[in-house]
Amino acid sequence: MDLLPSCHSEFSSPDYWESFFKKRGKIPFEWYGEYPQLHHVIHKYISPSNTVLVVGCGNSALSENMYDNGLQNLVNIDISDVVIRQMSDRHREKRPKMEFTRMDVTAMSYPEGHFNAVLDKGTLDALLVSEEGQVLQNVNAMFSEVARCLRLGGRYIIISLLQDHVQKHLLQFFTNLGWPIRVHRLQMEPTEENSKSISMPVFAVVLTKLKAMPNMPQIVEVCRFEDRIDRLEGVQYLSAIIKDMQYYHIVRQQLSKRLPGDQQVSLELHSADSDVPRYSLTVVDSPSPLPQKFAIFIVPQGRQTEWLFSTDKGRLHLQDSAGFQRLVVVILNRGHSFENMEAIKAELSGKVMELAPPDCPRKSEVPFLSIGEDLGRRFPVSEGTSPASGPYIVEDVEINGGQLFRRLIFLQTQGVVQTEARLIEVRKKKKRRGQPAREGPPEKVKVDKGYLPSDYLTGMVAGLGFLPSIDKPISCVLVGLGGGGFPSFIQGAFPQVTVEAVELDPVVVDIATNWFDLQPDDKLKIHVADGIEFVHGLVASGSKRDVVVIDVDSKEPGVPLSCPPAVFVEVEFLTAVAKLLTDGGILILNLASRDDSVKLDVLERVRSVFDQCARLDLGEDINTVVFATNQHSGGSGCFGDKHRLDTVLKAMNKKIESVFRDSNVDVVEMME
Repeated sequence: MDLLPSCHSEFSSPDYWESFFKKRGKIPFEWYGEYPQLHHVIHKYISPSNTVLVVGCGNSALSENMYDNGLQNLVNIDISDVVIRQMSDRHREKRPKMEFTRMDVTAMSYPEGHFNAVLDKGTLDALLVSEEGQVLQNVNAMFSEVARCLRLGGRYIIISLLQDHVQKHLLQFFTNLGWPIRVHRLQMEPTEENSKSISMPVFAVVLTKLKAMPNMPQIVEVCRFEDRIDRLEGVQYLSAIIKDMQYYHIVRQQLSKRLPGDQQVSLELHSADSDVPRYSLTVVDSPSPLPQKFAIFIVPQGRQTEWLFSTDKGRLHLQDSAGFQRLVVVILNRGHSFENMEAIKAELSGKVMELAPPDCPRKSEVPFLSIGEDLGRRFPVSEGTSPASGPYIVEDVEINGGQLFRRLIFLQTQGVVQTEARLIEVRKKKKRRGQPAREGPPEKVKVDKGYLPSDYLTGMVAGLGFLPSIDKPISCVLVGLGGGGFPSFIQGAFPQVTVEAVELDPVVVDIATNWFDLQPDDKLKIHVADGIEFVHGLVASGSKRDVVVIDVDSKEPGVPLSCPPAVFVEVEFLTAVAKLLTDGGILILNLASRDDSVKLDVLERVRSVFDQCARLDLGEDINTVVFATNQHSGGSGCFGDKHRLDTVLKAMNKKIESVFRDSNVDVVEMME
């Protein structure tokens, strides 16, 4: 039976609905749920004494259910003669007070202020099928007629999917009138019919007619947690929340089946008392069925940026190691407190079963996994806003049973630790037996400047071994300061090196000096400047440097080249760097991209400018350290000379030595 329109514009055609109801006959057709799913909202806003207009009633059983449950002053209108005759005949004897009238909702004959409430279940969505001029004109006419017929204080209740174009026009129209807006998410029970296809969540929009009051802030509210009403600052926040709820609904439907290929689904869970997500979840499915069906993995605080938890490949490796068909990886977000694993388990247990795979028994006990029993702890240190990089936070993180680290994180890219430093507690008191764990961070700490937090920094430092000699004064330009971990390490380990660090953002310089103990001196000079212009200026003055280090991240989210920004690997700039370097001088470049073709393109450009090039790939890390030189005098330094690397490694900490020893230094690939 062909009951759906072949073109969406037919929804607003009277001829379509005449044909529809003739085909449908006496079988009720329910748009967006039935009375059991709607009664909570209906009876919350409509009382038995109210006179209620039901627009676009169709042959739905909703009005008869309302009538039988005490709401008997019902007037039903529809554009279809057929359905009005059907409904009048059906209810004439059993429900004599209920009226059915053929009427166009865009041109009603009722007097002004006649109704206490107007109920629309799907009519708006049927009319607002596009944003074409005639369609919007019809919808505006309906809104205006409803507003005219409602009494002051009356409620206009709209049951809708709130698709983007519907939501946009609805909110705009009634915001202009200054009416309070409240949105409820309706809980619909899954049925066999809607489980076979993607459906959308259903909302109830409650609009209250008030007198226009100039300069009166509009009331905008949302009900996300049963009867809890949250007031918002504006309709833009309401739109964002509606999109989140729509996304979660669709995600749940996706997860009712096994995820295809290597697809992973991410979502966020909010608590009732905060707009900041409490948990971030990623669902990972095994490519093949496994006997153990479902588990939750809690990532300790402070470890969420590690490869194992922050990348698709890492999470897939974690899922394979855990041995469960579906693993939900849970990040504990900053801005919230977490008591212990049992408290997290109690909080999540009721929600996670919504994410279980289809063959997981509904009443099965879901195991919660983690690394040890330590959930980690965060201690905010400082926060602010950089004009260049947006809001940031400096926080101390305690992981692995007491190791303390300080981190700089820009909140626009929360998954990336901009800078990390290991902290050492000063005058640490010995813990007495039975003494409770420390509540907050240590009172006195200092930055461990001999610590390099990442393998790519280790590789960059070791790149000094490619210089013809490291036993004489060395001049270095560093573009990109961050928290100053690299120059601070060089400052302590290689007193013969003079570093000029160039940083575009003065806020970053302040953070490095105030919170990461960066101490400029005659061997470490800080320049607040544009790195491109700084290098070109040195070249123009005829200056030379032994080393140029490029370690700048891109501030543009979603670009394939996350480090450095594309301008730093253009041939023009690379040529300027080559001119700046002394004979045998070294370019050390931090290159980060998940797109191998982008990496190869950058490497080709470097090779087109420099005589000798090498790269250090770091396995699971997306960073590649690129080394390049132009050597014209036949000096002894070259990338094939591993002895020079060994010389540098012995002067560095064990971590640097172990990284290269584990790789046998063969990962330094020569680019012929």
